[in-house]
This record gives sequence, structure tokens and C-alpha cells, in this order.
Amino acid sequence: MKSSFIVYSMFFCIVLSGLWDSAQGRRLHLGSCKVNIHTHELRHHFQHVRQGMISGDDHKGIRLLRKDVMSSLQATESCCFLSQLLHFYMDTVFISYTSSHSLHRRTTSVLANSFLSITKDLRVCHANAHCECGEDARLQLKSIQTAFDKLDQAAGTVKAIGELDSLLEWIESFQQQ
Repeated sequence: MKSSFIVYSMFFCIVLSGLWDSAQGRRLHLGSCKVNIHTHELRHHFQHVRQGMISGDDHKGIRLLRKDVMSSLQATESCCFLSQLLHFYMDTVFISYTSSHSLHRRTTSVLANSFLSITKDLRVCHANAHCECGEDARLQLKSIQTAFDKLDQAAGTVKAIGELDSLLEWIESFQQQ
């Protein structure tokens, strides 16, 4: 009887721990900056629009978010790069996205609000000098912006949203093990 109580108690604690981790988000280390990001929620929302974005992308040979480029950034510049990239998405991509699908509009609005929340945390890191902005981060963002600008606004927006998988994978690479 006592051993079954211990087993049930341990199971209950494991379940609560999983729920707590889920509610708190994932602790990410972006150089010296530490932030909680709910990547599972971002992925969940992205999945609602992913297929529509991929099928609507008429420029499959062009990549805005190249995984090799993002992963080559120094860890110390990751905070700055992420902050600038999220601002690019909020100020350029999401704001200019139009769709006849109400689900897609709502989902991109939720993603934009999530990005805004993350940038607030990153702003604190920047204010505390934990977020270095070096030349590599600026050049990478400029490269993304240049590739985006070569497309017409609608095509660039669809492409950028469709490539959020790459951004989410890169963010998850900073998860504390």
C-alpha cells in the first residue's frame, strides 16, 4: 500500500513538473541573456498557417532564414540578432500580411503578440548589457531584409511566415539542457 502511494506521488509530481515547465516556457540562454520562451505555443500556432504559407510560396529557391547562417552567429550576438529579427517580423512581415482566411489573420496576430512579449524580455537583457550587438548580427539581418525586399511585399510576407520553422528551431537550440 505504501509503495503504491509513493509511486502515485512520484507520478503526480512528474506530471505537475511537466505542466509547470510547459506553463513557464523554456529557459533559453542567448549569450549572457536568459529568457523564457514558449516555443511549444509558437509552434502550435505556426502549425495552423504552415501549410498555407508553404503552398503559397512561389519562390521556393530563395531562403530568407538560412539555418547555417543563423547557427554560425556567435552566442554573444544571438540575443541581439533575435531581437532585431523579431522586430523585422513585427514591423515588416506581420504588419503587411493580408489574407482572406480569418484563421491565418488571427494566428499571425497571436504570433506577433508573442514576438512582442519576447522582445520585451530581450529589451531587459539589452538594458542590463547582456545583449551584444556585433557586426555579424547586423550583417545577417541586413541580408534577410535585402532578400525580403527583392520579393514583392505579399510574396516576401508569405515566404517569411513560411520559414518560421527555421527560426523556431534556431531558438530551441538555445534551450538549457
